[in-house]
Amino acid sequence: MPQIKKILFPVDFSPSCFGAARYVEAFAGQFEAEIMLFHAVVRGQDTLAKELLPLRKDELDKFLVEDLKYFTTHRVCTTTEDPPSAIADVARSWGPDLIMMPTHGLGYFRRHLLGSATAKTLHDLNCPVWTSVHAESAPPLEKIHCRRILCSLDSTENGRRVLEWAAWLAGQYQASLGIVHATGAPDAAVSAGWYLGEEFARQVSARAKTWIDALQSETGTSVSMFINPGDPAKVVASAAGEFGPDLLVMGRHGGTGIAGRLFQNAYAILCESPCPAISV
Repeated sequence: MPQIKKILFPVDFSPSCFGAARYVEAFAGQFEAEIMLFHAVVRGQDTLAKELLPLRKDELDKFLVEDLKYFTTHRVCTTTEDPPSAIADVARSWGPDLIMMPTHGLGYFRRHLLGSATAKTLHDLNCPVWTSVHAESAPPLEKIHCRRILCSLDSTENGRRVLEWAAWLAGQYQASLGIVHATGAPDAAVSAGWYLGEEFARQVSARAKTWIDALQSETGTSVSMFINPGDPAKVVASAAGEFGPDLLVMGRHGGTGIAGRLFQNAYAILCESPCPAISV
């Protein structure tokens, strides 16, 4: 069963990190979770990482002390040449139920870039990961809520786990739940002479609905569905505009071949999401 009792929060002291910290506090308060604040020190332009370690450790020890004073916290600071690998190592050793980290896309590329640490964490680890491309503009803690959750499903064996997570979170927050599924771009469905006419589109949609109905039966849910053809990121964004979620729950995939292409869909959905997302 899903649970959130241990939250790993990689800290880099950026504006996005301060915004993400409000969500960390909100999640920790909701689930009475302990928090590990982790900072990986890399070498400066003219300074070795080990020389910067005492300064960064002091900075981490003072980071949001007052805000997090009611929580069980662990503050870990270490040197590394590769922060994403350091995050992965501490995640594997500590075993968090959720990793929470903002993205760091910049300027024009924000909607198309997650940042190397976030992208590598999503790719390398199986742990659920919370992220947001809008963390630097996070609302005050008292205005962070979770009243509507949108679950993005694709037709893989991970679908049940994703829906279980979404349904569990909806139950914990007493939130409304919706499901969105993209049947694929129409031009991508032309294969070996097949032409995607209206009848074929209806068949594809009907098969998707049958599959999701069966999944809902297995997980004990019965919620609204948004099933539409098109690019997954755009279909999810459109459903989010209609449903108005506070949180998106979705699957992610690594590797090559079909799984690799599916991961690219997940990557694009995260970049386009109007709200924070948890990928499982």
